[in-house]
Amino acid sequence: MSFNQNAVATPAGRSALTGTHVIAPARFRDLRHVAQLQTRAFRPPLAYGFATLLLLWVLPHVRFLIFTQQDLIVGCAIGDTKGGQSRVINICVDPAFRRRGIAGRLLQCLEAGLPTGDMVLMVEAGNTGAQALYRQQGYLPVGVSRDYYGRGLDGIWMQKQRTNSIPKIRV
Repeated sequence: MSFNQNAVATPAGRSALTGTHVIAPARFRDLRHVAQLQTRAFRPPLAYGFATLLLLWVLPHVRFLIFTQQDLIVGCAIGDTKGGQSRVINICVDPAFRRRGIAGRLLQCLEAGLPTGDMVLMVEAGNTGAQALYRQQGYLPVGVSRDYYGRGLDGIWMQKQRTNSIPKIRV
């Protein structure tokens, strides 16, 4: 699958991406920018810092993608494969660039780069926008982890079946 894209399809009524944009593997020099993106997109306990991003970037089983719009990193997706199952670790889009199809494209490219087994991810119970995106991409809720994101902030496990196996999740 080519990661160079000139257009992203978006639902009617939403702003389509304009200009040149690219989805590509993250490079070492991108990690500081991705850490800054994380702090813009997530509240402090959830934003990945440089050290965490560096660790993920060096692991051989991790796929780490960035989305650039006119040389500005506006999104990233991180996933891995373990035990015959693929997992979305993190998807992040700059708040100023949301609702333009970026997260969906990142998720599709991440899935293509992690072809082993079913896909699983965790989403905050209160993040209905992300849940809607994941449902649109074929993910279904399969479990709840109480207080996953902090006291009173539950996480919902979602899974996309990519095989004919019985749905299962490894937590």
